Amino acid sequence: MLKLNALGRLTLTDEGGRDFAPQGGKARGAIALLAVAPGHTRTRAWLQQRLWSDRAAEQAAGSLRAALSEIRRALGPHGQLLVASRHAVTLDPASFKVVYEASADMRRAGTVEAFEDVDVHDHEFEHVIRDVRSHVLERWMQQRRAAPRRRRIVLVRSDARGAPAADVGARLLQNRILSALRQMDDLEIMSADGDGGADDLDAPAGQPQAMLLIRVLSVAVGGDVFLSCEIQNGRRLWSDNAGVPGAIGAMHESVDLDRLALNTVERVCEAFAESASIDGADACASVLAHQARNLFFRLDKKSLVAADSLFKRAFEIEPRGRYLVWRGFLRNAAFFQHRTMSFLDNVAPVTELAAEALRHSPDDAVVQTISSQIEYIHQGNLRTPLVMAQRGVERDPTDPLGWALLSNALSTNGKLEEGYQTARRALELTKHSPYQFYFEHFACMAATALADYDQALLHARTALRFRPDFVSTRRYEVALQLRRVEVPQLRQAVKALREQEPDFAPAALLDPAYPVNTLRRLPIMAAIEKKAAGRADDWLEA
Repeated sequence: MLKLNALGRLTLTDEGGRDFAPQGGKARGAIALLAVAPGHTRTRAWLQQRLWSDRAAEQAAGSLRAALSEIRRALGPHGQLLVASRHAVTLDPASFKVVYEASADMRRAGTVEAFEDVDVHDHEFEHVIRDVRSHVLERWMQQRRAAPRRRRIVLVRSDARGAPAADVGARLLQNRILSALRQMDDLEIMSADGDGGADDLDAPAGQPQAMLLIRVLSVAVGGDVFLSCEIQNGRRLWSDNAGVPGAIGAMHESVDLDRLALNTVERVCEAFAESASIDGADACASVLAHQARNLFFRLDKKSLVAADSLFKRAFEIEPRGRYLVWRGFLRNAAFFQHRTMSFLDNVAPVTELAAEALRHSPDDAVVQTISSQIEYIHQGNLRTPLVMAQRGVERDPTDPLGWALLSNALSTNGKLEEGYQTARRALELTKHSPYQFYFEHFACMAATALADYDQALLHARTALRFRPDFVSTRRYEVALQLRRVEVPQLRQAVKALREQEPDFAPAALLDPAYPVNTLRRLPIMAAIEKKAAGRADDWLEA
């Protein structure tokens, strides 16, 4: 029996992996149409109308006979698969089965298409193949939903040694880790007592599962507490440590403790991601979302499209609000970076995605913080976003994006010093990470609001050193240079921005439709309004 894989390239393989699919486009098109037809059969007239709609009936009939001959030659010893009568053509269901298997390349790219290499230049075929591909993807989704779910178990064990401060540190670090992990409904979190590792705990028999053990160790040394985390799955996968003050108040405010918790959660997601896929029993919504978030920070169109697809699949596996609100946030980012979101799937408006996310998961930290930004950008509201962002950070203080969005809400509500310090906390949590550039931008915005323009420019330059194509920061660089009126630096900043936006001129900063929502609310705009319209363009041309 042959296996016809409907995902990716069309293949007809035997048990040894040999492919018997024909190479001709029309022959492959005929197989694709028959594979999903009722009873795997179609009349000759129907096939002729879809594959040769631009030809006369007699010529189309001859072309179909030639295509069927090509299919028989390609099938070789499996010729019984194709059954053709005077009136109809059939694929014998006893000779093949249709399977839905996403390749490793598709899983890595986060994109799946049915019969992706079947291409027939006929408008009737192009119309029907869209329905065929939609049908295949729906069958694939049904198969995934019916597959047994893989249990992903996280066991947490903590050990404190020395003064009482060590116990406080262990509990605080463990609680920080758990508060983040509990945002992921498809993880099962358990406590583990005793001295064994993850391999000495038995999971229910007969159920696919993956298991990780997190060891938290806290040791009081003098006036400080030494904290370490280790992740195991029978062997050590990762470990890291941090030193924090022994005073309880300082410990609660320690960025180093929060960074250690954040890094631990990141490594848990990465460990599960190594064995996860986008379909079947391996599908894991939180892992897909983790991969999508990593793609999001690349900010190019291809990565944003792939990230959006992964968030969509995560929601299909586990309908949680955070995957919806991320799709809204991603569209905002697309508009700020590319000034369009038209290259993304046309889904509900951003505000509707946020509202639906809140209905699904009103207590989710990510839903609260991202919704705060969407509310601010699209509704012009100031007070409500501040309350929402504060709620999100209270629920998960390890999330740097939560702190960054809170900083924006604080600054736009006139809490300027607090806004900058909050942005600095987000930045400290991501220092030396691939995402540092993004949080340097929030620090730049907060410093600009505080009117500390030299510090703002320093943050902008740091962000751009990591990501020269980050348009949002380039706009702030231009605004800051306009205020300084240092013509060579202004020319250089505008030239760099024009590499991404060829039509940019400083006067664009005054356009209400130009994506600088926060900048327009800041006092620096008074200086920009005097210099950006007209005169700055003259300087640039001088």
